[in-house]
Amino acid sequence: MSALTKGIFGKYAAPIALGIGAAATAFIPAAGIAQTMQAQPAAANANVASAPELRVQFVDAQRDTPNDARILAAAASRDKVAIVVWGGNRAIQQEAYNAARDLVGMGIPTAFVLAPDDNGYDVDAAMTVYAASLPRSDSRWGANYAREVRADMREAGIDAYRRAFPAQLAALSL
Repeated sequence: MSALTKGIFGKYAAPIALGIGAAATAFIPAAGIAQTMQAQPAAANANVASAPELRVQFVDAQRDTPNDARILAAAASRDKVAIVVWGGNRAIQQEAYNAARDLVGMGIPTAFVLAPDDNGYDVDAAMTVYAASLPRSDSRWGANYAREVRADMREAGIDAYRRAFPAQLAALSL
């Protein structure tokens, strides 16, 4: 190829390869094509607002009376699901908290309430799921079944959210 052909081809090949018509090359200097192509994604994303990140709301009511813990759970669940754990050991509580994190990961706003022990034994825990300030389900779990707590509480949370907030659940399309 001659130098003239390379010069002409060099001016028009890059814009054509990028999908820009030959007529538009008069307005885009050859050195500016790469800069223009790099600037476009940033400009396209400039007006995009990100949604606030959901987090598990933690409420420590272990030192409160059982009635105060119920009031706190009802308040925490006014616009979300609240998983309330009455006592238990660390393994049971952690699995219930993991269920709350799973729900948040699905887009379901969730609170986790640690309530006072209801029977004085750390080998079991009672659990209540609240939604829209009302208790929706109750269960009791022993330490031997801690590995099953997460799945059960997650399903109870989804069910409570479904019953209390059907419009919001439909928007999530779970």
